[in-house]
Amino acid sequence: MTNQAVFLDMDGTILNEDNRVTNHTNDVIQEVRQKGIKVFIATGRAYDEISYLVPENFEVDGILSSNGAVGYINGKEIFKHQLPMETVRKLVDLAEQHQIYYELFPYYKNRIALKRDKTLLLSEIQTDELGDVERNEWKSRQEALKIKKWEELIVPMKEELDISISHSTTCNLETMPIGVNKATAIQSTLDYLGIAEDTETFAIGDSDNDRQMLEFVDNPIVMKNAPDHIKALGSEVTRRTNVENGVADFLSQKFLIK
Repeated sequence: MTNQAVFLDMDGTILNEDNRVTNHTNDVIQEVRQKGIKVFIATGRAYDEISYLVPENFEVDGILSSNGAVGYINGKEIFKHQLPMETVRKLVDLAEQHQIYYELFPYYKNRIALKRDKTLLLSEIQTDELGDVERNEWKSRQEALKIKKWEELIVPMKEELDISISHSTTCNLETMPIGVNKATAIQSTLDYLGIAEDTETFAIGDSDNDRQMLEFVDNPIVMKNAPDHIKALGSEVTRRTNVENGVADFLSQKFLIK
């Protein structure tokens, strides 16, 4: 194969504990790109969020955002998949009925919710005093339990709603059009660039919404901080966590140090 391409998740992968890409990680990514290796972001986050999380001189060869629903090369949209408005309405109605915190991710705009749900949503995002570890831990467990019940409700309706779902944490459930995920986004990107047949692919991730991506690429790399069931998908686990610049360490060892 004449090309190499690396696809990087963000949360729990290239983002540190402050939800930022460090200057060191950015420097390593740029060095890797200078060697002719293509580097892409593959994230559940919306495209417009990313610029707030990276250094000013951060550059990659493309961004696959919203769990593979939309892809960009050099700022140009190369594909987009979206849920029909009727499906969105049904999901919002269900969330309201079951008192589930939700956010909508429209393209090219900030995430939103309906005004009528303001009281519910504000009550869900209120935080306790810093240092009250037991109370915050209890709240996290309650949120995870609520999401589990929401998932049990939604999964039997996947075919009816024509949706696919994934998690980036135990406290959320992400909804996309059926058949859309990070793996389909990678395939679409390689096809667009005309390099699908002669590219060795790498992916680095840490959570359930990385599952299809890790199963798709030639070299699935899993973060040290990932749960065990995700580590089982990898051909290799990073030596360091996201807090320790684990991606920078892996890329350096794999592509820069001889």
